[in-house]
Amino acid sequence: MALPRQFRRLRLGLVGFGDVARRSLELCLSRPSQQHGPRLIVVGRTAAQRIAPQIRPAFFSGRHSALGLDLDHRQTVRRITPILQAAIIYLPTAEPKTAEAKTANIDRRARELACGLRACQFAMPLVYLSTTGVYGNHQGAEVSETSRCQTRQPRSLRRLDAEQALRPLGAHVLRVPGIYDSHERLPTARLRAQQPALRQEDDVFTNHIHADDLARIALIALFRGRPGRITNAVDETDMKMADYFDAVADTIGLARPPRVSREEMKSLAAQGAIHPMMMGFLAESRRVKSTRVHRELRMRLRYPTVGHTLLELKSQPHVTPSAPQR
Repeated sequence: MALPRQFRRLRLGLVGFGDVARRSLELCLSRPSQQHGPRLIVVGRTAAQRIAPQIRPAFFSGRHSALGLDLDHRQTVRRITPILQAAIIYLPTAEPKTAEAKTANIDRRARELACGLRACQFAMPLVYLSTTGVYGNHQGAEVSETSRCQTRQPRSLRRLDAEQALRPLGAHVLRVPGIYDSHERLPTARLRAQQPALRQEDDVFTNHIHADDLARIALIALFRGRPGRITNAVDETDMKMADYFDAVADTIGLARPPRVSREEMKSLAAQGAIHPMMMGFLAESRRVKSTRVHRELRMRLRYPTVGHTLLELKSQPHVTPSAPQR
């Protein structure tokens, strides 16, 4: 005879098992009481292969599950949603299947997931990781959770569509800026290639969050976040993009990138030397702020600014910064 729902371990789905979801999983498994915590179900095309070897024993001995499923198929979504009791949705936005304008701004993946969740017979706690790109260009002004969303970028419009599909189901939306960490997610390759950055008068403000802090925010929002609420998952960094590149270059001992005008950058993009996605970032400037991470989620960031991360990186023995070329 099955136990009533209130006496069972919560079945928590980490849907879309990428880097941040992997970090959230490691946080769950590192807690001393993890054997009494949620039963974790990680979902992604290569979910089982992405579980790190050092946590495999704890994962599989705890009766957790890894489902290698493609969430672009409706039948798959309808199979998985009934077994979940809570979910953190890390799914990237789905590219449109056709070039038709009517589908370019629709996130079909999130819509199918929302349909599957709506078919369940009970409401469940949900967290959805969106992007601060939905705010669009605010000319360097401060932006909060109540600011207008005025993006024109197709990718950000699809994120906004996903929010509108999931928020009515009670999903707490985390709007996420540029994700970085101390090693793998720094712009090292860009600096080594000496790709240019904008000069000071043309440069844009950019926002950041450390991947480890984001993994913690996602878990905490599941239990402390208000249903349907929006939280900007950003740190306290107030920095322009080229200044960020300079700070990273100085820390790891690489040359600072050359500075060019916006017109020169557009010319390089036309020649294929600059990725179109980077040009999209350079077209928008905003300073995203949030008090809700601290006041509502009651969370203190481990890396409150990029400067804190770079200072820690510089203090590590294997990092031997040298004087940058200017």
